[in-house]
Amino acid sequence: MVIAVINQSNLFKEASVLYSMERLHEYGKWAFLGGVLITLLSTVLPATLGGVSLMTLLLLLGLLVGWLNVSRDNSVTFLLGVLVLLSVGSGALEAVSRFGPVYGYLTAVLPNFVTFVGAAGLVVAIRAVLNTNEGLGLLKMRRK
Repeated sequence: MVIAVINQSNLFKEASVLYSMERLHEYGKWAFLGGVLITLLSTVLPATLGGVSLMTLLLLLGLLVGWLNVSRDNSVTFLLGVLVLLSVGSGALEAVSRFGPVYGYLTAVLPNFVTFVGAAGLVVAIRAVLNTNEGLGLLKMRRK
């Protein structure tokens, strides 16, 4: 009978951990939405919001998104997208330069978007390197 009580308590602990991980993932979703909105509205927002630089805010939101939203299964796809964005992003502006007003908006938004996505990519890349080396497995920080 004591064994059953111990197993039930472990079950409740595991359910509690899963619930808290799901809550953290919800925070990551809101950080992603906030980062995308700030990036898109960056042309009309002032450079500082209450003393915090817009780039600093995007950097912090990107770090949160990389830590909370991108799972181990999605890390390769995410890193490939970040790599393409960072390498082709400036070249793609040349192709859009013929569209007039769209070019002006994209040249204002792209550096902010690169800051946001690049910060998330940095976290995911570091985690991928540690997962490859099994470092996070030893620290029990591996995300499934």
